[in-house]
Amino acid sequence: MWVSKTSVFVGLVLLCLSSHLSNGQDLTWKDTLGHPESPDSLKCEHNPSRLRFSQELDYSVSFSGFLFVNWLHDKNANQIMGLQNLKYRMIAENDQGFSISNQFNHNLGFQHYFDSITKVYIDDNTLTTKIDLRIKKNYTLAFSSNLTSRWLEGFDYSVNDSGKQTVILNSTFLTPLIWTFSLGVGVIWKDFGSLNLGLSGGKLTYIQQTKIFKIRHITEYYGVPAGKNHRFEYGLSLQFLVNKDFLKRLHWDCDLLLFKNYNAPVDLNLKNLIGIRINKFLKTSIQTRVFYEGKVSKNLQLENLVSLGFYVHL
Repeated sequence: MWVSKTSVFVGLVLLCLSSHLSNGQDLTWKDTLGHPESPDSLKCEHNPSRLRFSQELDYSVSFSGFLFVNWLHDKNANQIMGLQNLKYRMIAENDQGFSISNQFNHNLGFQHYFDSITKVYIDDNTLTTKIDLRIKKNYTLAFSSNLTSRWLEGFDYSVNDSGKQTVILNSTFLTPLIWTFSLGVGVIWKDFGSLNLGLSGGKLTYIQQTKIFKIRHITEYYGVPAGKNHRFEYGLSLQFLVNKDFLKRLHWDCDLLLFKNYNAPVDLNLKNLIGIRINKFLKTSIQTRVFYEGKVSKNLQLENLVSLGFYVHL
């Protein structure tokens, strides 16, 4: 059931990202795109204000499992795990220094224990939008937006004093939704990445399912107090993005987002992925996620994922 939900969600996001591109039949993957020539455009071979579109799609899926026989420890640990990753990127730009880009990243992993439960252990969906206007060489005026939310329900699993397993909801779709946006200046390094400094920005934390307070018996959730469904913060932000290929087989994808509320410590969200293409359809990757937000936990949270699986690039 969750696979079908995910497929629908990914399809809707991709549709939204590309809906503003007219003449959809003219789109080509990872290639330049132009609208059909009009009589007026034929009079001028080059129009510097004309937008050029390009897009690319990466998808990978991997599986791993554990099967123990007559094992003295962890007798109930027989399990299978699956992980899928999807990245879609679209850029529209012209020769006058204007560009707009959208990037959607989706990570979904499940864990199935043969004798008990199936749970989602990673559900991360991020939509990043950037609008840049070049002011001098590689320097731009920049607006950036970063939306993140999970898609499926997440639970905490524990065993109570009577030995019975308990399941408690910890998050779900749009609970929370975190939107960080800013207006400022940026630096772009061609074929490498960009750095944006948000001189004026905000962070919105939205809770759709306010029942989470009663379910978890808490008075605050991701900084949102009970009785409210959102929290808005004003401050400064910094985002560092890398999308770089090395030697045609090694790829580095990095997204570092810092947000500083004037009255609180810095929030940190880092996603770093190193991918190695073994051949056309096989890829191994190491993904590291570092997360810190004082309203959620006083500890720096770190997660590492190593995968090997099927890979498609369009």
